[in-house]
Amino acid sequence: MILSVRDLKAGYGKKIILESISFDVQPEEIRVILGGSGSGKSTLLNNILGLERARAGEIKFLGVKLRAGIDPVPNSVRVKTGVLFQGGALLSSYTVSQNIALPLSIHRPELPAPVVQEMVAEALNKVNMLHAFHKLPSELSGGMKKRAALARAIILEPQILFCDEPSAGLDPITARSLDDLLLELRETLHLSVIIVTHELESIKAIGDKILFLSSGKVLLDDTLENALHSAVPEISDFFKRIAPKENDEKNNVNFNFR
Repeated sequence: MILSVRDLKAGYGKKIILESISFDVQPEEIRVILGGSGSGKSTLLNNILGLERARAGEIKFLGVKLRAGIDPVPNSVRVKTGVLFQGGALLSSYTVSQNIALPLSIHRPELPAPVVQEMVAEALNKVNMLHAFHKLPSELSGGMKKRAALARAIILEPQILFCDEPSAGLDPITARSLDDLLLELRETLHLSVIIVTHELESIKAIGDKILFLSSGKVLLDDTLENALHSAVPEISDFFKRIAPKENDEKNNVNFNFR
C-alpha cells in the first residue's frame, strides 16, 4: 500500500469541506480525484501533503502512519513524494535547470555541483525538455512549463506523484502528450500517481481508479470502467459532458506542441 487515508476531516474556520474521507492507493496505480466545483478535491490533496492542517483522521504514507493535522510529514516521506502544482509554480527569476535543482538543494545539499547538473539533465531528458536547460520560464510555452515542473517533481525519483489539474490551460494535443508522458513515467519510474482533474479525455486516457467527491464525502471509490457506467446521476452526468469535437481540434492552428 502506497497511501491509505482513513476518516479524514478538513475545513476552514467553522466550515467543514471534507468529512470522513477514506481510500487507498496501490503501487503504480493512477488514482483520479473527481467532483464538482467546491467538492474538496484540491483541499484533499493539500491535507494529505500536510500543506493544510486536517481536523481529524489518519494517513498511512509510504508505510509511515500519521495523525492527520497533528504529525508533520517527515522528510523520509517527502523525498519519496513529487508534486506537480497547478500552473507549474516555476520561479520566474530562475532558469529551468535552477528550478529543477531546488529539491536537490533542500534534500541533498551535500551533492557536488557536477552531480546536480547531471541529475537535472537526466530529469529534463525524461520529459523531453533537455533543450530548455538554460531557458527562463518566460521563454516557455504552457506545455513546456508543465513538463519542466514535472521534471522538478521527479528529480528525486519519488514513489508517489501528486498532480493538481496538470492539463489545465493546455490545448487538447498538448494535454494528450502530457497524459502519455505521465503513463510513460509511471512505467519507467514505477510511480503511483494521484491526479486532481476535470478533463474528461485525460481521465479516460490514464485513470485506473476514481475517487468521486460530492458535498465533502466519497460518492464513489471504484475502477474507471465502473465509474463510466455508474447509475448514480451525479456521476453519470459528469461523464456525459460533451468532449471537444475532433474538428474543433483540427481547426485550432495555435497549438503548442511542447
